[in-house]
Formats: sequence, C-alpha cells, structure tokens
Amino acid sequence: MLSAPQWLNELLPSAVDKPTQHDVVASLLFVLLLMIGRWLIRRSVIARTDLSVEVKRRWLVTLRNVWLIIFVAGLTLIWGRELQTLAVSMVAIAAALVLATKEMIMCLMGSIYRTSTHAFSVGDRIEFNKLKGQVVDTNVLSFTVAESSYASSQQGTVGRVVTIPNSLLLANPVFNETRLGHFVMHTVHVRIPREDDWHAAELILLSAGQQAITEYDHELAQHALEQQSLQVLNALVLEPRVRIDLEDIDSIAFQLQLPVPLGQRAKVEQAILRAFLRQHQPAQQGGDSK
Repeated sequence: MLSAPQWLNELLPSAVDKPTQHDVVASLLFVLLLMIGRWLIRRSVIARTDLSVEVKRRWLVTLRNVWLIIFVAGLTLIWGRELQTLAVSMVAIAAALVLATKEMIMCLMGSIYRTSTHAFSVGDRIEFNKLKGQVVDTNVLSFTVAESSYASSQQGTVGRVVTIPNSLLLANPVFNETRLGHFVMHTVHVRIPREDDWHAAELILLSAGQQAITEYDHELAQHALEQQSLQVLNALVLEPRVRIDLEDIDSIAFQLQLPVPLGQRAKVEQAILRAFLRQHQPAQQGGDSK
C-alpha cells in the first residue's frame, strides 16, 4: 500500500487519518497519470497527417468525453468509502430535518391544499372542527378566524380570534357557509311537552318564521335567482319548513328550517323564539325551548 510522503504528512492536518492520506495520494497520482495520458493521445491525434480536420475534431471531442468519464469513475472508486459515509450522514441529516420540521411541512401542504381547492378565503364564514366564524387572515402556516358570537346552550357569547395551523386542514373537513352566497339555511329547535297542542304550536312557529323572512324576502328572492344561474343549482328553499321529532317520549321537538342572512342567525332565531313564547299557551307548566 502506498504511504504518504513526509511533505504531505506535514501539509495535511494531524486529524486526517491514514486511509484518507492514502486516498489523497492515489487521487493525485491518478489525476496526474490521466492528464499525461490525455496529453499524449491528443498530441498523437493532432500529429497525424492521414486524418482530415473533421475526423481529428471528432476524435478530440471523444477523447475529452472519455477522459471526463474515467476521471469521475476513478475518483468515485478511490473515495468510495468516504462517499458512502457521507451519503449515510446526509440521509441521517435529512431524516432529522424532516422530523424537526414535520409540522411546518404539514402546514405548507395544508396551505397548498387550501389554495388549490379554493376551500375558503378571507371574508368567508366557515365551520371548522366545531368552530364557527369569519376568516380574517390566511398565510402559508395558519389561518385566523374571528369566532362567531352566536350563543348556544353549551357555550355563551364568545367573539374570540382563533389562529389555526394549516396542517389541520389535511385531516378535518371545512364547511364554507359563504360558498353559495350570503344566505344560509338555519334550524331553530323548539321542544314542547307531549300533552300540549302540537298543531297550534307548529302553526305559531311557522308563522313566526314567515314573519322573520318578510324583513329580507326581496333580497332572498334575488339571491335564489343568482345562485340558480351561477351555481346551476335546483330551486332554493325560500319558505320556512317545520319538521317534527318524536324521539323523546315526554316531549315533541320542532325543527324550523329557514334561510337567513349570514351574520344574522342569532338575531333571527331570538326573534322567532320570542314570538313563539308570546303566543304559545302550554297545557301544563313546561314548554322547554332552546
């Protein structure tokens, strides 16, 4: 095995091990021999008088390409062990980077998903992961929602601003209430005891819904025509409907469905409930509504 000369040992740092020194010596000798061989062959091709200029040029180009291939292959063979170690190290570094930046990569993928599918944009009202509100900001890592102030039986008035990472978009559906215009279908739930006059309660609830729609019936009719022409949809529901639920043995549940303007669901629902309570006369103490 070739040993490094004294001057090379002094030139290289002490941290360089013996195998690396041998590879350096072998590389220098290989490059030197390769250059000498190329020079000799090139000189002999140029010196030949029996070849035309085009043939000489073609041979010189071939010589250059072959020399480059031999140069790369030879250095790869000489430094094969070091290159293998470097490749393993690069793979480990790449794996560590992927693990360290996994969430950021997922957020970037979620941003690409949101943009490519046009799931929502700034100003849209969405429902996402049991959160309702209006989108006020989007970027490559997250989106911000101003939570709706709608009050439910489990949660009072809120109005918070929530920042959500885009990575959650890859695993949760998004309900965009603005995608089909400025009106949405809303359901008002009312429950009465079984002994009450359910027919009268249904008429009162339906009348309250019709009275609420009269405040925006003109805008609703125009909206329905626009959506039928733009979205190629069937005729939209313009009148309130009441569904009856008898799952509870002690009560009758009514579900009033009607179109309401975006941002006015709580206002319309409260007006309907108050109108219902003013007119409904329960048979006994009760009349639970929510």
